[in-house]
Amino acid sequence: MSYLRTIRTIGHTSAFARHPHRTVVGRSTITRGHFQVVSQRHFSYEATVAGFWQTLSQSAPVAYVQQGMINLHDLTGLPWWATVILTTVGLRTLVTLPLAVYQNKILARLEQISLEMPELIKELKAETAYAMKKFNWTEKEARIMYNHSLKKQWNNLIVRENCHPAKTMVLLWGQIPLWIVQSVAIRNLVSMLPDPTAIEAQIAYTELTLGGFGWIPNLTELDHSLIFPVALGVINLSIIEIQAASRTKLPSKLQTIFTNLFRGLSILMVPIAASVPSCLCLYWVTSSAYGLGQNLLLLSPRVRRTVGIPAVPSELTHPYQHIRSTFAARLGALSGRLGPNNQHPPPSTKA
Repeated sequence: MSYLRTIRTIGHTSAFARHPHRTVVGRSTITRGHFQVVSQRHFSYEATVAGFWQTLSQSAPVAYVQQGMINLHDLTGLPWWATVILTTVGLRTLVTLPLAVYQNKILARLEQISLEMPELIKELKAETAYAMKKFNWTEKEARIMYNHSLKKQWNNLIVRENCHPAKTMVLLWGQIPLWIVQSVAIRNLVSMLPDPTAIEAQIAYTELTLGGFGWIPNLTELDHSLIFPVALGVINLSIIEIQAASRTKLPSKLQTIFTNLFRGLSILMVPIAASVPSCLCLYWVTSSAYGLGQNLLLLSPRVRRTVGIPAVPSELTHPYQHIRSTFAARLGALSGRLGPNNQHPPPSTKA
């Protein structure tokens, strides 16, 4: 037996030495003596998705949130619908609210340093014109040095105020992972994962079937009334429209594209929410409602000063009146297009 193992090892080594790079995508060929072994590697999309979902559902963050919801439910004695709402509000207050305040601070600092740029640009242009005469620079050389100096000055201001533009996305970096983790944790409770045989998972599932309210007494079933899915779409659209109405400048082409994209995603979430258990839909509605209130709260100048967001020229003095008048103007324009005054008059009957 040891002799055969030695022969196989020598044959494999010599074959690899003769054909060290003999591989084909999706298929591997190995020559052993006079035999050729061909192995086919198959890629399964379903298996990949299932493996990713299993890894995510068994991850430590999901386990912590899932166990935290169970402990909160057992400690407070609240029904599961109230536990979901309380957990959502608590996590968003601890995670996303501070990130939203910090993001607004970064945006305000960027706007403040942008106000210093016109004076710096004026000085750089004067220095560049002087250098062109003194050092006989060409126009191309002067433009290169000017752009280099301008970028350096801008970077110095960013370092001074500690407001790198990448930090304007800090809210998404916290909000999206939190949304995914809590969604998977609630889905685990409904599916009795990661261990369906565990008595604690079976108890939590049973309590979910009895822990609803009103039109959704069973939180493991769909919301057949579509109240929550439609509410989710309305709230998400309201967030987008309020953000668009609170702008004091005309939106750029990129901002318009993203606004329309998020509008489409908000509408797309309605049928998705209608196809998931009502406890998960309840979480999504609660999270979006919290986001709507958070955005409205951080529009107030008094609140912004309280949390340390500096005043900037683009800040609205009376934001709620501005949003109300903007929506009224949009509704007036829409009703004007659809109203009877916009219709063509009937043809005259006079001879």
